[in-house]
Amino acid sequence: MQVIIPTPSLVEQIVGRQKRTDGQRYRLMTYVVQQPVDDGMLLYNTLTCSLVLLTPDEAADITAQQELIDRWFLVPQEHDDQKLCRQIRQMAALLKPAAKAITSYTILTTTGCNARCFYCYEKGTKPVTMTAETADKVVRYIVKHRDDEKVQISWFGGEPLVNAKVIDQICTKLREQGVPFRSTMISNGYLFDADKVQRAKDLWHLREVQITLDGTEQTYNRVKAYVYQGVNAFERVLQNIAMLTAAGIHVSIRLNVDKHNIGEMAELVELLHQRFGTNEHLSIYSYHLFGERTPEDEAELFAQQTQLAQQIAACGYKRHKQGLQKDIKLNSCIADGSGSVVIVPDGHLSKCDNYLDSNFFGHIDSEEHDKAILRKFKERLADIDACATCFCYPQCIRLVMCAENFDCTPGNRQYRLSEMKDTMKYEYERYLRKNDKEQDDETEI
Repeated sequence: MQVIIPTPSLVEQIVGRQKRTDGQRYRLMTYVVQQPVDDGMLLYNTLTCSLVLLTPDEAADITAQQELIDRWFLVPQEHDDQKLCRQIRQMAALLKPAAKAITSYTILTTTGCNARCFYCYEKGTKPVTMTAETADKVVRYIVKHRDDEKVQISWFGGEPLVNAKVIDQICTKLREQGVPFRSTMISNGYLFDADKVQRAKDLWHLREVQITLDGTEQTYNRVKAYVYQGVNAFERVLQNIAMLTAAGIHVSIRLNVDKHNIGEMAELVELLHQRFGTNEHLSIYSYHLFGERTPEDEAELFAQQTQLAQQIAACGYKRHKQGLQKDIKLNSCIADGSGSVVIVPDGHLSKCDNYLDSNFFGHIDSEEHDKAILRKFKERLADIDACATCFCYPQCIRLVMCAENFDCTPGNRQYRLSEMKDTMKYEYERYLRKNDKEQDDETEI
């Protein structure tokens, strides 16, 4: 057996190695995912976050592998996997101190937007644009709360580039004060131009932009419904993607899919492949829009998403945020994390960018926080029956306040399983490339 990703130290500290019992019958833990590869069988444990490779002979008789018992891949037949998961989470939460510094900032430069997507959750929100005075206060807030740590900023909106001048202002003043930072952005991509791309690289320290495409040209232009007249927005956005990737800024293309457009997404992926080739600065993934569907429609949609993911991989594109969870998951996202805040254009503080006009816990002008609101964002939904047998239970934390919670159905579980198996293969390939490079380096020495 070969260990590709070891068990994190915190899990080792809590459970150590499993003791073997003579005469006991063992089975794979519920949280173990299997993926065949050319060299044998990959096993990933979503609870212990460990990835191992079995040889073909070992894989032929998995329950006989003693080391899999040691590492909690195999457990006794009557073992309560869910109980162990809860115990590990509870202990890890006690042993892992909450972050004291705030190092992750989602900053909304404006709630205004140059597009009018029919599915936008901000529809009906009164447009508010950050002023220069508020931008200065944002800088002071970051300097005060970062505790000398490096800062990560996510520019958000509305469309953040509608108010690009405050991005310039905040980044300039952070640089003047010696604050190390890097940033990402969620944008429709329309307002980029050569000058903004250069500023994004040199001043904003922009590492990645997420840009959504809703279909091929006709569908995209109809869905986005930009405020501009007489322009081919689809073509302009593709040109801007080319400029961004040429500058070394990664573009993550999100394909928003639903039954109204999933049928043309294969054509869009092929068009992107022809346009951009295999580009190390480009990744593509699909994301299903939330809404009411029949079980049959949902099953069909997730099946089509799986086919789309296979096509994207065949074109040589990386997957979005590629990589397996490598440590025990204690929080869902920035909403229930202690080191992150969302700053809306008027300076109010939120824990989630889905809440732009309510559920604020504070303001950048004050150190007073509404602890009841903070507790609300940490509150979790109760487990459902499917949790008892779900491979992803240790890494699935559903929050009461999350607007994107969805029913756990066989369709979406199958899609998540397909995604995880693809990611296991990616991690193994990355491991092999790293080993090959190290061997080449040793040979040169």
